[in-house]
Amino acid sequence: MSDVSYEEGSLPSDGIVASPAVARWFSSAGYDAASEADRRALLDDLEAFCAYAGDREPDELVRSCFRIGEGGTKAISVKGRREMQETIEAFVAHRGLSGHAGTVMGNRIRSFLIHNGVFMQGVPSFR
Repeated sequence: MSDVSYEEGSLPSDGIVASPAVARWFSSAGYDAASEADRRALLDDLEAFCAYAGDREPDELVRSCFRIGEGGTKAISVKGRREMQETIEAFVAHRGLSGHAGTVMGNRIRSFLIHNGVFMQGVPSFR
């Protein structure tokens, strides 16, 4: 998944691992059962995206895609979701990825948001 190596048993930033949004993503997507190497790669990619998006925490990324509507109800923010889509595409381009690899990376970040209740749609990974 990622070409970053870790020492045995180490994970990226403890902060990202402790995030409720990351825990929800791993649980909902079934990544709790993934190998340690795959989990570390997912965390590394998300951490890199968080840094690219302005050193934001994972939970902050999710919150930025919602707004509080009439009567205090939570609703999707069209503007926030659009900005997040644009940030994902810019992140993929910044990493020099295109084609299938770029699609996979973008969809991996979108997966984090989707499993946290943000409706997003990426492009098919076979382009």
